[in-house]
Amino acid sequence: MLNLYLLRHGKASKSAESGKDFDRELNKKGTAQCNRIGFILAGQNLTIDRIICSSAIRTKQTAGIVNHYLKSSDCQYFEDLYLANAQKITRFISMEGQGKNVLFVGHNFGISDVTEYLSGKKTEMATAQLVHIRFAVDDWAKVSAGTGQFVSTIVPDVHSY
Repeated sequence: MLNLYLLRHGKASKSAESGKDFDRELNKKGTAQCNRIGFILAGQNLTIDRIICSSAIRTKQTAGIVNHYLKSSDCQYFEDLYLANAQKITRFISMEGQGKNVLFVGHNFGISDVTEYLSGKKTEMATAQLVHIRFAVDDWAKVSAGTGQFVSTIVPDVHSY
């Protein structure tokens, strides 16, 4: 049994000094959202074996904040995951997944699409929303379209900023 946790990055600033979307940072609300998700996951005594993350600034910040609570020793960043589609995300998870529990941190629309692609459940993910999908297989290489079961979702409740 494998568990995949899909996390959309927290709310980000509208622009970056560089002018590049890739460089946008989390804003105050996004930081609060990520802290809330991390706190919730830590309360579940969840052990994450590997974090797979886009190398964009906002996803790296999201993973860093959440991992402050989870304390995973294995966090990998990939430039190819920036704005990746469902098929590319699935390939990365199949190739890079290790252990029983993997956290993937990414962007819309790919992260919403991969939720539906893997579990069949249509989900429009909000910023910092977390989706848990379970697979009745023992090898990440066997994860493919429709093989997952949608377990739950969490949308962090934070005050407006």
